[in-house]
Amino acid sequence: MTRKIDTRFTPNVLAVSIAFIGFNCCGDAWADDDADDVRRMLRPESEVELGVRHVTATGNDKFGDFIDADTGNQVIANVRVVQRGENDASYFTIDGRNLGLDSRSLKIEGGQQGNFGVRLEYDQLPKLFSDSYQTPFVNPGDTRLVLPAGWVASNATTGMTALATGMRSYDVETLRKSLALGLTKSLSGNWDIAVNFKRDTKEGDRFIGAVIGNSGGNPRAVILPEPVDYTTDQFEATARYTTAKLQLQFGYYGSFFKNANTALSWQNPYANIAGTAWGNPAVGYPLGFGQIGLPPDNQFHQFNASGGYNYSKDTRISGSFSFGRMTQDESFLPYSINSGLLVTTAMPRSSLDGKINTTHADFKITSRLTPKLHFTGSYRYDDRDNKTPQSEYWYIGGDSQNQVSTVPAIADRARVRTNLPGSSTKQQIKADFDYRLTMHTKLKFGYEYDWVKKTFEAISSEREHTFNASVDHRFNDMAAGGLAYVWSDRTTSAYNAGAPFLASYSDPAYIASILPINAADNGLWDNVPTQKKFFLAPRKRDTLRAFANLSPIDRLDLQFSIDHKNDDYYKSELGLRNATGWAANFDASLAATDALTAHMFASWEKYESNQRSAQLGAVKANYLNPGWHWTTDIQDNTFTMGAGLRYKPEGPFEFGGDVTHSDSTGRIRVAVGSLIAATAPALPMPDITSKLNRLDLFGRYWVKKDLSINLKYVYERYTSNDWAYDDVSAATLANVIGTNQASPDYKMHMLGISLSYRFF
Repeated sequence: MTRKIDTRFTPNVLAVSIAFIGFNCCGDAWADDDADDVRRMLRPESEVELGVRHVTATGNDKFGDFIDADTGNQVIANVRVVQRGENDASYFTIDGRNLGLDSRSLKIEGGQQGNFGVRLEYDQLPKLFSDSYQTPFVNPGDTRLVLPAGWVASNATTGMTALATGMRSYDVETLRKSLALGLTKSLSGNWDIAVNFKRDTKEGDRFIGAVIGNSGGNPRAVILPEPVDYTTDQFEATARYTTAKLQLQFGYYGSFFKNANTALSWQNPYANIAGTAWGNPAVGYPLGFGQIGLPPDNQFHQFNASGGYNYSKDTRISGSFSFGRMTQDESFLPYSINSGLLVTTAMPRSSLDGKINTTHADFKITSRLTPKLHFTGSYRYDDRDNKTPQSEYWYIGGDSQNQVSTVPAIADRARVRTNLPGSSTKQQIKADFDYRLTMHTKLKFGYEYDWVKKTFEAISSEREHTFNASVDHRFNDMAAGGLAYVWSDRTTSAYNAGAPFLASYSDPAYIASILPINAADNGLWDNVPTQKKFFLAPRKRDTLRAFANLSPIDRLDLQFSIDHKNDDYYKSELGLRNATGWAANFDASLAATDALTAHMFASWEKYESNQRSAQLGAVKANYLNPGWHWTTDIQDNTFTMGAGLRYKPEGPFEFGGDVTHSDSTGRIRVAVGSLIAATAPALPMPDITSKLNRLDLFGRYWVKKDLSINLKYVYERYTSNDWAYDDVSAATLANVIGTNQASPDYKMHMLGISLSYRFF
C-alpha cells in the first residue's frame, strides 16, 4: 500500500529532544547520589525516547487502523519535558507521542500558574476503511468518476464482460489532522478569561452507495469512494468570575465547516433498461451520469452562560443557559446532471436556506437535608426550532427520468414533494436521594420524567418515567458489593406511520387520489402501519447491575460485575420487538512481591434482538396475514480475556508482558411465513466471526540511572469471516457492482528498540 505521510513535525520534535539532552547531559543528572533521589521525589521528571521499530505483516493492512498501517522500519519518538520555576510558579511542558507514526500527537504548554497560560497542540489520526476495495472506475478519488474506454455496459452485472478484468484496487482511508491554540489569563477582581481555537482537517475517501433509478424495479447501484476534504474551525471564548460562594461563566462558541467538494458524479456503468423510465439515452452508458450532493458548508454559533451559588454549607444551586443557531445555505445542485433529461420547472430557491435555533436551560440543586440524607434535583429544557422554509420540489428520481410537466397528471404528482423541517422540544425533571442507612450501607433512590414534543414524525409526543434504586454495602475490610435496578416506561401519542408521508405532499387533489379505496389495495402510509420505528415506539426497559469487590489477602484484589438490560417494545406488532443484553466482567490484580505484579481480566457479552415484518408485494393488506410475515433473530456473542505481569527485581532489569484473546460471533436467523416459504424459502445465513490474539512483551535495561535500553515485541493475529464481503464479488449481485473486498485477516510482528533518557 502506498501512502503519503506528513513528517514535517518529526525533525523539529527530534531537534528539540536532542537539544534538551545536550543541555542536561553535562550537569549532575548522571550523578548517582542521594540528592538525585530527593529531586525525583520533589520534581516532575522529563523523558526522551528515540529508537526504531520494524513491522512485518501478512494479509491485509487492517492491523494499522487508527495507528499506522505501514510495514518496514519506523521511527520511535516520544518526548515528555516538564520544567517548573523555582520561585515564580512558571511552567513549561512538552508532551509528544508516536511522533514517528501517522497517529502522532504533540502538546506544548507554558505559562505561570495563577497568571496566564499558553497552549499549542497538534495531533493526527488515520482511519483505514479498506485496502482490498476495487472499482471499475479509472480515477477513484476524483469528484467525477469515469469508466475505461471500451467498457461493455449491460442491464445487469452478469452482462458486463469487462467487469472482472477491469476492477482496480484502491485504498479507502482518511487522515484527520488537528491544530489547537489556547490562551488563559487571570484578571483582577476574581475574573479570568480563556480563548481557544482549533482547526480540524480530514482528507481521503470513505464509502458511499450511488444509485441511478427511480422505482422499485429499475434502480442500479455501485459502491464508490467518496472524496473527503473537510475543514472544521472551532472558536471558543469564555470569561469566568469566581468567589468562595459565587461562580459565573459567560461564553461564545462557533463552529465553521467547509467541504472543498460539493458533489460526486459517476458515469453510469449500466445500459438503458427497456420498458422503464431509463428509455432515454441520456440515462444509460455512455452518456448517463449520476450525481450525489456531498456534506454542505455550514455554521453554528452559540452564546452561553452558567453559574453556581453556594447558598449554605449544605446547599448549592447551579444552572446554565445557551442559545445557538445553525445555518446552511450551500447552493443547490440541479435536479439532474444529465442535460438530456427534460426539466420544465426550475428549483423553487437557490439554496435550502436552512436555519435551526437551539435553546438549552438547566437548573440543579444539591442539598444535605440531614446528616444521612442527600438530595439532588434538576430540570432540563432543550429546544430545536427548525426555521428552514418549506418549498415544493419537482424532483427527478435518481437522474433517470424526465421531470413531470408543469401541470402534471394526478398520478405524476407523487414527484412533487415538500421538505419537512422537523423540530423537537424536550423537558426533563430528575430527583435523586442518597441515604446512609448505616456506616457500611448506602441507599439510592431516583426518579426521572422526560417529555418530548416532535413535528413531522409518526408521533407528536412521547413521555418516559424512569425509577432507579441501588444499595452499596461494605461487609468488612475485605468485601463490598452492590445491586442497582432501573425501570423505565416510554409511552407515545398515537402512532401514524403515514403522517410524515402525507405531510410531504401539498396537493389536495393528489392526497385525495391515494385515499384508500379498500383495505386490501391502498393505504395512507409509506411503511407497514403496525411496524413502528423502534426509537419512536412505546418501550419498557429493565436494567440490572450487581457487583462485588473482594480482597481475601492484602496483595490480591478481585472485582466481579454483571449487567443485564431488556427492552420490550410491547406495542410493536411489527418492527423491533425485543432487545436483550448481558455482560459479565472479572478483574484481578496481584502484587505477589514488591518486585512482581500480575493482573488478569475476562469479559463476556451477549446481545439478542428480535424483529418481525411483512412482505407486501402488490397487495398492501398482506401485512394482516401471518403467512406473509417474516422474523429475524440476531445474536452477538463476544468473549475477551487477558493477563499480564511486570517484574522489576533489584538491579538494572525490568520486563513483563501481556496476552489478549478476543472471540466474537454474530448469528442471524430468518424465518418466513408459509406463503413466503412456498415461493422463497429462507436459507440460513453464515455466522459472522472474528478472532484476535495478541502478545505484548517488553524489557528495559538501565545502563545508568537516567539512561535505559528498551525492547518491545508485539505479535497480533486477527481473523474474520463476513459473508457480506467474502461471498460477494464484483458480479455476484445483478443490480449492484460488488467491491471484491475481503474480511480483515492478517498476522503482524513488530520488534522495536529504543533509548530513553530521563532528566529534570
